[in-house]
Amino acid sequence: MQKFKIKPLQVFCCILILITACRSEKKNIEYTPATEKTEALASWEDLRFGAFVHFNDNTFFGKEICKNTDPALFNPADLNFDDMMKTFNEAGIRYAVLTTRHTSGFCLWDSKVSSFDVASGPFRKDVVKLFTEACRKYNIKPCFYYCLWGKKDWNPADWNPVIREELRNTSPKEIIKTQLSELADNYGDICEFWLDMYCWCDTTLSTQEIYDLIKSKNKNTIVHFNQHVQDGSEIKYFPTDILNGEERLPPSSGHISERTVGGKTYYLPFEYEITSQSCDSISLGNGLMPGSVWFTYPGSHFYPGDSLYSYIRQSFERGGRNILLSTAPDKTGSYRNADRDSLIKLGKMLYRDN
Repeated sequence: MQKFKIKPLQVFCCILILITACRSEKKNIEYTPATEKTEALASWEDLRFGAFVHFNDNTFFGKEICKNTDPALFNPADLNFDDMMKTFNEAGIRYAVLTTRHTSGFCLWDSKVSSFDVASGPFRKDVVKLFTEACRKYNIKPCFYYCLWGKKDWNPADWNPVIREELRNTSPKEIIKTQLSELADNYGDICEFWLDMYCWCDTTLSTQEIYDLIKSKNKNTIVHFNQHVQDGSEIKYFPTDILNGEERLPPSSGHISERTVGGKTYYLPFEYEITSQSCDSISLGNGLMPGSVWFTYPGSHFYPGDSLYSYIRQSFERGGRNILLSTAPDKTGSYRNADRDSLIKLGKMLYRDN
């Protein structure tokens, strides 16, 4: 009988094929939201009080929906995340969401797939890194907001020559995937990804693909697609780990966390986002109160605490688990004294009633 001798090269090739197959299989894993309250969701619910940190080139451009093209515009004189986190601690805020990329596409970190970022301007510091380090220093959970785009109704390549040139050799889909990977890979564990404007997203990129990408980095990260201006009754984008009402309370009958999608029931708790700033000259037009804005402007001011407290209390009474209060530093990169004091006062009102 003829004997076959297995050569080392053959063994190596077999092992390499097996490793490649395993990696390919891992990449193709499809993640799904929880069917019941998990430890990760319970930990998120226990946070209760979060703050949006609306700070990007919009702050300097002076417009909520911004089409800035100049990276030099972003140049805070006194960016102080340490002081911000101290304020959050005093107010009882336990997680914070930074607007890493907003409507113009400007990135608050040095992205490898775009030069329209802080590295191309005068500030030249990794704002995302400064933010996450300050969060962890003061035991605040760091979270990221990221604005999706790429469809014809909103694509910065239409007005920004830098992004237009970058898209000659790639697509909005690939830029989004790379940038979300940069954010998920380079800053440690991120509690929540707050993904906005999927209605603007490159249609070749599905919500499932985005969800899988982030979950493959950290399965405990809360992945949230903003369901836009409604009370959380409608699930517009799925998969998502939580539901929300952007500037809208849960329905008066109460939020139902157990929701059926595609014949399967999932546990989807509610996060209520409400703006803290009002401005007579610039308004979102979405708020329950007139003049609501995300960003801080010279003419904006903090809403009366009693009014904010009333809406936040209603959200909790209607089954909302967490609140996300939209706050914003001014052009210096710090909160104005009046805003800081109002935020702390509101927090004390909320914790007074547990």
